[in-house]
Amino acid sequence: MPQFENGSATVHYEIAGAGPPLLLIAGTASDSASWGPLLPLLAGRQLILVDNRGSGRTKVEGPIELEQMVSDCAALLDHLELGVVDVVGHSLGGFLGLGLAARHPGKVKRLVTMGTGNIGAKERVLFRDLSRLYFTIAPADWFRLLFQWLFSAPFFAEESNVAAAASAATAYQFRQSPGDFARQVSAIDRLPAMDLSLVTCPVLALSAELDLLAPPWAVKALHRAVPDVTHRLIAGAAHSVHWEKPEAVAEAITGFLG
Repeated sequence: MPQFENGSATVHYEIAGAGPPLLLIAGTASDSASWGPLLPLLAGRQLILVDNRGSGRTKVEGPIELEQMVSDCAALLDHLELGVVDVVGHSLGGFLGLGLAARHPGKVKRLVTMGTGNIGAKERVLFRDLSRLYFTIAPADWFRLLFQWLFSAPFFAEESNVAAAASAATAYQFRQSPGDFARQVSAIDRLPAMDLSLVTCPVLALSAELDLLAPPWAVKALHRAVPDVTHRLIAGAAHSVHWEKPEAVAEAITGFLG
Protein backbone atom coordinates (compact mmCIF):
# COMPACT_ATOMS: atom_id res chain seq x y z
CA MET A 1 0.00 0.00 0.00
CA PRO A 2 1.83 3.18 -1.14
CA GLN A 3 1.88 5.78 1.60
CA PHE A 4 4.21 8.25 3.27
CA GLU A 5 4.29 10.40 6.39
CA ASN A 6 3.74 14.14 6.27
CA GLY A 7 3.55 15.74 9.69
CA SER A 8 0.84 13.95 11.64
CA ALA A 9 -0.72 12.33 8.57
CA THR A 10 -0.12 9.02 6.84
CA VAL A 11 -0.96 9.92 3.27
CA HIS A 12 -2.17 7.24 0.86
CA TYR A 13 -1.70 7.53 -2.89
CA GLU A 14 -1.99 5.41 -6.03
CA ILE A 15 0.01 5.45 -9.27
CA ALA A 16 -1.27 4.19 -12.62
CA GLY A 17 0.16 4.31 -16.13
CA ALA A 18 3.41 5.71 -17.46
CA GLY A 19 4.48 8.97 -19.04
CA PRO A 20 4.61 12.61 -17.96
CA PRO A 21 3.28 12.84 -14.37
CA LEU A 22 -0.23 14.13 -13.73
CA LEU A 23 -1.41 14.68 -10.14
CA LEU A 24 -5.16 14.16 -9.61
CA ILE A 25 -6.72 15.73 -6.48
CA ALA A 26 -10.24 14.65 -5.54
CA GLY A 27 -13.03 16.70 -4.00
CA THR A 28 -14.96 16.61 -0.74
CA ALA A 29 -16.25 13.16 0.29
CA SER A 30 -14.13 11.63 -2.49
CA ASP A 31 -10.84 9.78 -2.76
CA SER A 32 -8.66 8.27 -5.47
CA ALA A 33 -11.48 5.94 -6.56
CA SER A 34 -13.55 8.93 -7.67
CA TRP A 35 -11.42 9.30 -10.81
CA GLY A 36 -12.51 5.92 -12.17
CA PRO A 37 -14.37 6.99 -15.36
CA LEU A 38 -11.58 9.36 -16.38
CA LEU A 39 -8.50 7.18 -15.93
CA PRO A 40 -8.82 5.06 -19.12
CA LEU A 41 -9.13 8.28 -21.13
CA LEU A 42 -5.83 9.76 -19.91
CA ALA A 43 -3.48 7.31 -21.59
CA GLY A 44 0.19 8.18 -21.93
CA ARG A 45 0.41 9.70 -18.44
CA GLN A 46 1.73 8.62 -15.08
CA LEU A 47 -1.40 9.27 -13.02
CA ILE A 48 -0.80 10.09 -9.35
CA LEU A 49 -3.96 9.88 -7.24
CA VAL A 50 -3.86 11.16 -3.66
CA ASP A 51 -6.36 10.60 -0.84
CA ASN A 52 -6.90 13.92 0.95
CA ARG A 53 -6.96 14.16 4.71
CA GLY A 54 -10.36 12.98 5.91
CA SER A 55 -10.92 10.61 2.98
CA GLY A 56 -9.94 7.21 1.64
CA ARG A 57 -6.96 5.56 3.27
CA THR A 58 -5.16 8.69 4.44
CA LYS A 59 -5.04 8.68 8.25
CA VAL A 60 -4.77 11.66 10.58
CA GLU A 61 -6.19 12.54 14.00
CA GLY A 62 -7.84 15.78 15.04
CA PRO A 63 -8.98 18.77 12.99
CA ILE A 64 -7.77 19.14 9.43
CA GLU A 65 -6.97 22.26 7.44
CA LEU A 66 -6.80 22.93 3.72
CA GLU A 67 -3.25 24.23 4.09
CA GLN A 68 -2.29 20.79 5.39
CA MET A 69 -3.87 19.12 2.35
CA VAL A 70 -1.88 21.43 0.08
CA SER A 71 1.24 20.50 2.04
CA ASP A 72 0.42 16.80 1.55
CA CYS A 73 0.34 17.30 -2.23
CA ALA A 74 3.65 19.14 -2.24
CA ALA A 75 5.21 16.53 0.05
CA LEU A 76 3.93 13.72 -2.19
CA LEU A 77 5.73 15.21 -5.18
CA ASP A 78 8.91 15.45 -3.09
CA HIS A 79 8.41 11.88 -1.87
CA LEU A 80 8.19 10.69 -5.48
CA GLU A 81 11.21 12.84 -6.39
CA LEU A 82 9.25 14.67 -9.07
CA GLY A 83 9.90 18.19 -10.23
CA VAL A 84 7.24 20.21 -11.98
CA VAL A 85 4.03 18.32 -12.82
CA ASP A 86 0.63 18.93 -14.34
CA VAL A 87 -2.29 18.95 -11.89
CA VAL A 88 -6.03 18.30 -12.17
CA GLY A 89 -8.34 19.00 -9.23
CA HIS A 90 -12.10 18.49 -8.89
CA SER A 91 -14.19 20.74 -6.62
CA LEU A 92 -12.24 20.95 -3.34
CA GLY A 93 -9.34 19.41 -5.26
CA GLY A 94 -9.36 22.46 -7.51
CA PHE A 95 -8.94 24.73 -4.48
CA LEU A 96 -6.03 22.53 -3.38
CA GLY A 97 -4.53 22.71 -6.87
CA LEU A 98 -4.76 26.51 -6.83
CA GLY A 99 -3.18 26.57 -3.38
CA LEU A 100 -0.39 24.30 -4.56
CA ALA A 101 0.27 26.51 -7.60
CA ALA A 102 0.22 29.70 -5.52
CA ARG A 103 2.44 28.44 -2.68
CA HIS A 104 4.70 26.09 -4.63
CA PRO A 105 4.89 27.60 -8.13
CA GLY A 106 7.93 25.52 -9.01
CA LYS A 107 5.90 22.32 -8.68
CA VAL A 108 2.96 23.04 -11.02
CA LYS A 109 3.46 23.26 -14.77
CA ARG A 110 -0.22 23.54 -15.74
CA LEU A 111 -3.42 23.26 -13.71
CA VAL A 112 -6.95 22.15 -14.59
CA THR A 113 -9.73 22.89 -12.09
CA MET A 114 -13.14 21.24 -12.45
CA GLY A 115 -16.27 22.55 -10.75
CA THR A 116 -14.26 24.83 -8.46
CA GLY A 117 -15.98 28.12 -7.71
CA ASN A 118 -16.66 30.69 -5.03
CA ILE A 119 -18.43 29.19 -2.00
CA GLY A 120 -21.41 31.24 -0.90
CA ALA A 121 -23.66 31.20 2.16
CA LYS A 122 -26.12 28.79 0.50
CA GLU A 123 -23.43 26.20 -0.18
CA ARG A 124 -22.04 26.52 3.34
CA VAL A 125 -25.45 25.89 4.88
CA LEU A 126 -25.94 22.92 2.56
CA PHE A 127 -22.65 21.31 3.59
CA ARG A 128 -23.31 21.93 7.28
CA ASP A 129 -26.76 20.36 6.97
CA LEU A 130 -25.38 17.37 5.08
CA SER A 131 -22.71 17.00 7.75
CA ARG A 132 -25.32 17.01 10.52
CA LEU A 133 -27.67 14.61 8.70
CA TYR A 134 -24.95 12.06 7.95
CA PHE A 135 -24.90 11.20 11.67
CA THR A 136 -28.67 10.72 11.89
CA ILE A 137 -29.95 8.92 8.77
CA ALA A 138 -29.12 5.72 6.91
CA PRO A 139 -26.03 6.13 4.68
CA ALA A 140 -27.94 5.07 1.54
CA ASP A 141 -30.54 7.79 2.17
CA TRP A 142 -27.78 10.33 2.79
CA PHE A 143 -26.15 9.50 -0.54
CA ARG A 144 -29.50 9.85 -2.31
CA LEU A 145 -29.69 13.41 -0.98
CA LEU A 146 -26.09 14.13 -1.93
CA PHE A 147 -26.69 12.84 -5.48
CA GLN A 148 -29.22 15.65 -6.01
CA TRP A 149 -26.30 18.07 -5.92
CA LEU A 150 -23.86 15.96 -7.92
CA PHE A 151 -25.81 14.69 -10.93
CA SER A 152 -28.18 16.01 -13.58
CA ALA A 153 -31.70 14.81 -14.42
CA PRO A 154 -30.83 11.75 -16.59
CA PHE A 155 -29.16 10.07 -13.59
CA PHE A 156 -32.53 10.02 -11.82
CA ALA A 157 -34.60 8.72 -14.74
CA GLU A 158 -34.47 5.14 -13.43
CA GLU A 159 -35.03 4.50 -9.73
CA SER A 160 -32.96 1.32 -9.99
CA ASN A 161 -29.97 3.42 -11.08
CA VAL A 162 -30.26 5.71 -8.07
CA ALA A 163 -30.72 2.79 -5.68
CA ALA A 164 -27.77 0.89 -7.12
CA ALA A 165 -25.50 3.95 -6.89
CA ALA A 166 -26.52 4.61 -3.27
CA SER A 167 -25.96 0.96 -2.40
CA ALA A 168 -22.52 0.92 -4.03
CA ALA A 169 -21.48 4.15 -2.30
CA THR A 170 -22.63 2.78 1.06
CA ALA A 171 -20.79 -0.52 0.58
CA TYR A 172 -17.54 1.06 -0.63
CA GLN A 173 -14.73 -0.35 1.51
CA PHE A 174 -13.12 3.03 2.16
CA ARG A 175 -16.32 5.08 2.43
CA GLN A 176 -15.78 8.35 4.23
CA SER A 177 -17.22 8.29 7.75
CA PRO A 178 -19.67 10.95 8.99
CA GLY A 179 -16.94 12.23 11.28
CA ASP A 180 -14.44 12.60 8.46
CA PHE A 181 -17.00 14.31 6.24
CA ALA A 182 -17.64 16.74 9.10
CA ARG A 183 -13.90 17.40 9.42
CA GLN A 184 -13.65 18.25 5.72
CA VAL A 185 -16.71 20.50 5.91
CA SER A 186 -15.20 22.32 8.88
CA ALA A 187 -11.98 22.78 6.90
CA ILE A 188 -13.96 24.28 4.03
CA ASP A 189 -15.68 26.64 6.48
CA ARG A 190 -12.19 27.83 7.45
CA LEU A 191 -11.09 28.12 3.82
CA PRO A 192 -8.15 30.51 3.91
CA ALA A 193 -7.96 33.49 1.62
CA MET A 194 -5.65 32.78 -1.31
CA ASP A 195 -3.86 35.36 -3.41
CA LEU A 196 -4.56 33.78 -6.79
CA SER A 197 -2.46 36.42 -8.54
CA LEU A 198 0.47 34.27 -7.35
CA VAL A 199 -0.66 31.43 -9.62
CA THR A 200 1.81 31.87 -12.48
CA CYS A 201 1.11 28.66 -14.40
CA PRO A 202 -1.56 28.41 -17.13
CA VAL A 203 -4.93 27.35 -15.70
CA LEU A 204 -7.92 25.76 -17.42
CA ALA A 205 -11.10 26.27 -15.39
CA LEU A 206 -13.77 23.74 -16.38
CA SER A 207 -17.33 24.46 -15.35
CA ALA A 208 -20.40 22.27 -15.83
CA GLU A 209 -23.48 23.78 -17.40
CA LEU A 210 -25.89 22.28 -14.83
CA ASP A 211 -23.69 22.50 -11.73
CA LEU A 212 -25.69 23.58 -8.67
CA LEU A 213 -22.69 23.64 -6.30
CA ALA A 214 -20.30 25.59 -8.53
CA PRO A 215 -22.28 27.20 -11.35
CA PRO A 216 -20.26 28.65 -14.24
CA TRP A 217 -20.54 32.21 -12.92
CA ALA A 218 -19.07 31.12 -9.55
CA VAL A 219 -16.19 29.36 -11.30
CA LYS A 220 -15.41 32.52 -13.27
CA ALA A 221 -15.64 34.65 -10.13
CA LEU A 222 -13.15 32.51 -8.22
CA HIS A 223 -10.59 32.45 -11.04
CA ARG A 224 -10.83 36.17 -11.84
CA ALA A 225 -7.50 36.97 -10.17
CA VAL A 226 -5.58 34.16 -11.91
CA PRO A 227 -3.31 35.86 -14.47
CA ASP A 228 -3.38 33.13 -17.15
CA VAL A 229 -6.77 31.39 -17.13
CA THR A 230 -8.90 29.82 -19.84
CA HIS A 231 -12.54 28.96 -19.20
CA ARG A 232 -14.39 26.09 -20.81
CA LEU A 233 -17.98 24.96 -20.31
CA ILE A 234 -18.94 21.28 -20.35
CA ALA A 235 -22.53 21.09 -21.59
CA GLY A 236 -25.18 18.80 -20.13
CA ALA A 237 -23.34 17.93 -16.92
CA ALA A 238 -23.69 18.72 -13.22
CA HIS A 239 -21.06 18.85 -10.48
CA SER A 240 -19.74 15.30 -11.01
CA VAL A 241 -18.77 16.38 -14.49
CA HIS A 242 -16.14 13.67 -15.03
CA TRP A 243 -18.73 10.98 -14.28
CA GLU A 244 -21.44 12.39 -16.53
CA LYS A 245 -19.24 13.59 -19.40
CA PRO A 246 -15.87 11.80 -19.05
CA GLU A 247 -15.03 11.94 -22.76
CA ALA A 248 -15.63 15.70 -22.98
CA VAL A 249 -13.63 16.30 -19.81
CA ALA A 250 -10.74 14.12 -21.00
CA GLU A 251 -10.69 15.90 -24.35
CA ALA A 252 -10.53 19.27 -22.61
CA ILE A 253 -7.75 18.13 -20.27
CA THR A 254 -5.59 16.48 -22.90
CA GLY A 255 -6.08 19.36 -25.30
CA PHE A 256 -4.95 21.85 -22.66
CA LEU A 257 -2.04 19.81 -21.37
CA GLY A 258 -0.83 18.87 -24.83
